[in-house]
Amino acid sequence: MAVLVALVSFLAACSPAPKAVPAGRVLVVGADGLEWSVLRPLLAQGKCPNLRALMERGSFGHLGTMTPTLSPILWTTIATGQMPERHGIQGFTDADTQQYTSASRRVRAVWNVTSLHDVPTNVFGWWITWPAEELCGTMVSGASATALVDVNWKPSILPDVPDQVFPAERTAEVMEIVKRASSDAEVARLAQRIFGAQDADLGPKEKELVQQTAWSIAADATYAEVACAMMKAHPAALNLVYFGGTDVVAHRFWRYYEPSAFQWPARPDTEALWQKAAPGSKPLAELLGGPRAASALARAIPNYYEWFDELLGKLIASAGPDVNVVVISDHGFHAFSTEAPNAKLITGHHLDGPPGVIVAAGPSFARQDGVEAFVKGTNVVPHGNVLSIMPTLLALMGIPSSREFPERALGDLLTGAAHEHGALELVPSHDAGFRPAKKLDVSPAMEQAFRERFGSLGYIGLDDAGTETPRLVDPKRFDPGAKPPDKE
Repeated sequence: MAVLVALVSFLAACSPAPKAVPAGRVLVVGADGLEWSVLRPLLAQGKCPNLRALMERGSFGHLGTMTPTLSPILWTTIATGQMPERHGIQGFTDADTQQYTSASRRVRAVWNVTSLHDVPTNVFGWWITWPAEELCGTMVSGASATALVDVNWKPSILPDVPDQVFPAERTAEVMEIVKRASSDAEVARLAQRIFGAQDADLGPKEKELVQQTAWSIAADATYAEVACAMMKAHPAALNLVYFGGTDVVAHRFWRYYEPSAFQWPARPDTEALWQKAAPGSKPLAELLGGPRAASALARAIPNYYEWFDELLGKLIASAGPDVNVVVISDHGFHAFSTEAPNAKLITGHHLDGPPGVIVAAGPSFARQDGVEAFVKGTNVVPHGNVLSIMPTLLALMGIPSSREFPERALGDLLTGAAHEHGALELVPSHDAGFRPAKKLDVSPAMEQAFRERFGSLGYIGLDDAGTETPRLVDPKRFDPGAKPPDKE
């Protein structure tokens, strides 16, 4: 009741006469790169109980993606329902190799549209949201860190970066949470839980991979705490939270998770292949730890998934009773660089567009059933693609879709009022009167941090990243055996 009263009060504050009536409250949790092939064995072992509970009372399956599978493109596509050539975010950097900002986007995102219709919306850590936009609700954007990762493992919400929070008067409230959630002791505890290895057991390169992943642990922990606190203090009809660590850990530790997929380091010519990939480097055997390190790091990806599931449970509890929950990933994952090592030892990737995950449960969603059979190996049911999420969220919020959207709401998942809203007469556009896109100056410190942080993933500088024409990948036709040549 307290959540409902607060939400009604917030609606009144946004407008005395709301233009849309949501079918119910919604929590969207984005987990970058979440992959069913990792989740299935965990579910079979009784792990990830919060996700399992959603599956038991809702629908689940594959969410089709598009290539190139770059996070800024995909998460902006999810938030806008538009193709990249229309929304304007074509990669990590623009034609001048400058990082994109929220001002670069050419069309309204879901939070802009809901704000037009006076629907309170909270957004936490979503891609390309800095500087934070004015909306009917709360936005805590993601800003680049001041370094790839420093000795204090600072999170991505930083005291010295302006315009990270809207409304600005909530900045102090957010920063106090950041201070608690990202303390050295807390992040070190989480890192030990996820990696489970002692420094003495790790080789120099493995220590580097762990260190590179530390920022994602801090960022995910921080956004989770901020989102939980803000949803309680400032409830909204629509809440969106993004986590990136499920992607980061898979890029770096897939070889340890699925060693049978890799010919190296067992193949006799591994060192020659390594020197070809990283000329002048120390021998690979000197850079990697032994069996103890491999055994501990084999659990890094599953451990991160289990931690994500705990964060998911906290978010659901904070969102309040009877909330509709949508868990999505922008793409899946699989082994990469299996025949020979690459210079960065990136061993998991998604360049060919493996489908992502969708799980949707709550009063406005249909129940699919068949969870136990799915866990045991039945085929994954496809449920739309990354372009389907925006119109589906608008249907849940009681707002009609646009004729400009390539896809429509996922009607097979929706029930009741939300299903009816999905059939509302289409409007010509949601973008009339939207501010023109522009390039913002980004401080040199932020720019350098951005390049270090995401360049380590092997994205910036990919030969095909800036030239590949975006295309949808049908989950039904995706062939995990037809992978493109390994490249960095």
